Amino acid sequence: MRALINDSLRFSIGAAIRALGAVVTVVHRLRICFFSYNQNRLVRKYKISDQTPVRSYGKELEALVRDAASSKRDVVRFAMTSGSTGTPKRVLFTRKRLRALKLVFSDFYVRSCWAFWIKRTTLYVFSSFSEDESLTSMLLEETRLPSYFSTLQAPYRVQCHPAVRKLRLKYGDTAVRLWVLTLSNPGVLYSTNPSTVSTFFDELRSNWEFCSKLIRDWWHDCEAFDPDVRHIAHRITSRGSTERLAAIAGSINAQSIDTYAPAVTSYICWTGGYVKAFLERLEKYLPADRYRLIPMYSMSTETVETIADFRSESVSFLPNAPGVLYEFREKGDVRLLKPHQLEPGHAYSLIVSDNYGLLRYDTGDVFLCRKRVGNLPDLLFQCRRNLEYSFTGEKLTADQVTAAFENTISLDGNRLSDQFLTCIPSQPDSDPVPHYKVVVVTDGSGVVQQSLGNLSKTCDRFFADLNCEYKAKRDSGRLGPVRSVTMTRWDFLKLTTGGKSESWEGQFKFLPLYVQTWEAMTRMRDEG
Repeated sequence: MRALINDSLRFSIGAAIRALGAVVTVVHRLRICFFSYNQNRLVRKYKISDQTPVRSYGKELEALVRDAASSKRDVVRFAMTSGSTGTPKRVLFTRKRLRALKLVFSDFYVRSCWAFWIKRTTLYVFSSFSEDESLTSMLLEETRLPSYFSTLQAPYRVQCHPAVRKLRLKYGDTAVRLWVLTLSNPGVLYSTNPSTVSTFFDELRSNWEFCSKLIRDWWHDCEAFDPDVRHIAHRITSRGSTERLAAIAGSINAQSIDTYAPAVTSYICWTGGYVKAFLERLEKYLPADRYRLIPMYSMSTETVETIADFRSESVSFLPNAPGVLYEFREKGDVRLLKPHQLEPGHAYSLIVSDNYGLLRYDTGDVFLCRKRVGNLPDLLFQCRRNLEYSFTGEKLTADQVTAAFENTISLDGNRLSDQFLTCIPSQPDSDPVPHYKVVVVTDGSGVVQQSLGNLSKTCDRFFADLNCEYKAKRDSGRLGPVRSVTMTRWDFLKLTTGGKSESWEGQFKFLPLYVQTWEAMTRMRDEG
């Protein structure tokens, strides 16, 4: 009976969300109409003039952030960026700003439900179980169990409860997520980075017995669990959960999502930049003919960069976030351009100003202008402009590394296509010359081990073919040959996040090239 009541309420919530989505869509279109007026207002508010310099992150910008923090009457907090491409940055947040960011996501979600007519709007977010100084953690933190209606719509929020956290310590994160998904049967999955969802599915496939143990124990004797856990299960259960739990408890092989969450029809994640490998991997678990991928708008810790716009089931990304002043610069051009001056087919770096210390801040993010929507450009994230490394002037770039990996995988017969490859510069004290490490992030399968034999030589050759300076430095002996390393996802996560992998999974980025050396990462991991 409780499952029937819960799903009836979910149906009503879904109808309300779709109706709200229709209203919010009208408001969104009105914001587009008033975009130029709002941008001119922000120019005056932030006191931007022709003399205002463009700044990268550094001491000058840090001083502006501190000044902005001292002027706020609200509670001030600082979020740390992941530091994947350099030193982590401290970004100013207040309660008001955090609420505004939550509204940006809510606005995006309800408009998605209206645009794609999502019937079961129950949302499961692959959020971290731990807390840290990241923006993701700040946005998802809960001090107590949310209301009954909130957990009907967003069942992942029950994971903040101490009783559920105890389950995680005993059974692991993947097992708890599987339990919540099976009970609640959501309609939409969300993860900022597709690697998070991909890793969840990979873990189920490779370690099913351990990941399904919570459900097996629950199925055989749910009364043995903490009363709070039983209460939480009661409030998020849905029709068919008994059958789904039984199917998982009785299975010795990994089950597909159709078994434990058959209502899922859509998933939301970021699709820009360097996530192609994980989107392709996800499609094996969530095939396109059955599940709709809704691309998320671009957002960094520093600012919201674009807002999604839905028209006739097509998605565009517009520079129209509240409170953000947008300017752009084309490569090789010192002129600053306004959004209406961007030309389709051209790529531009994004420069933003806001009320939190970022004044003409060069994000380093490059966007391709695909077309125009009204008077605004449709911007597709391409890459980070400064994602390159150089020991002796070779300036190896992420685009070159990506192309080399694609060629290497093709030559390897695609045996490495299911793994993640990345490149990390290395200059150990014991070696006379530096080199680049190609890291295979793997589950340790034998196929990958067999493929590593020629990986170093192949990547080294392609780096030289794509970068003449790299070739010259290799020929002269100023650079050593590429070396291959294999690591598990967990070990790689700890390496690239300074040992904070347990709680930084929501912000963690897989990149083709890192601009920190292997030795610096190792030192940060050991100290963290």
